[in-house]
Amino acid sequence: MKNKGFSLIEVMIVLAILGGLLALVMPRLNRDKNNVTKVIREIAVLGKEVRNQARVKGATHRLVMNIGPTESTYWVEMANGSVLRKSKEEFEQEAKENNEKLSDEQKKDAEAAGFQKSTKFFKEDRKVPKGINFVSVETPSAPEPITSGTAYVYFNPEGLVEHAAIQISNKEKQIWTLIFNPLTGHADIMEKAVSLKDVTKQ
Repeated sequence: MKNKGFSLIEVMIVLAILGGLLALVMPRLNRDKNNVTKVIREIAVLGKEVRNQARVKGATHRLVMNIGPTESTYWVEMANGSVLRKSKEEFEQEAKENNEKLSDEQKKDAEAAGFQKSTKFFKEDRKVPKGINFVSVETPSAPEPITSGTAYVYFNPEGLVEHAAIQISNKEKQIWTLIFNPLTGHADIMEKAVSLKDVTKQ
């Protein structure tokens, strides 16, 4: 009778091939994870520095994130005094009261009024490593999470930080979430996709 099972040598060859593949893949997966956690930690530390600077200078600061299809960047802007953030609905309400229709560009100009880039934290816009991107930025003032274009997180002179959930992913579409606490400015890091609604329910 012919033996249909695998010989010990065949099993060892298969295990050796699998071991070789794992040896090639694991460092890359770990590198991607390390890159994501590095970016998240940098933003978390940056948030503390921006909050402190806003209090010291008595000026409103904001973390600006550009969510692009292939590349994400971020930087910091500053405006003198206490600048209240307006939502899209508030812009539209003002336009309605004035019998005007604001274009998207006018809305951007209105929201950017008084803000200038700050070089206190870094000289040029920061680019996140290749293969890593901002997925979404969620704040109470935006009706929906921002998944493309420009998103903001505000830091006011009184030390309060806009409650925000920033999601970042790697090439494998694994998602990490950075949550800014509005009272302390402390940032919690979660190794999963978390929405602001999920946080407020807890």
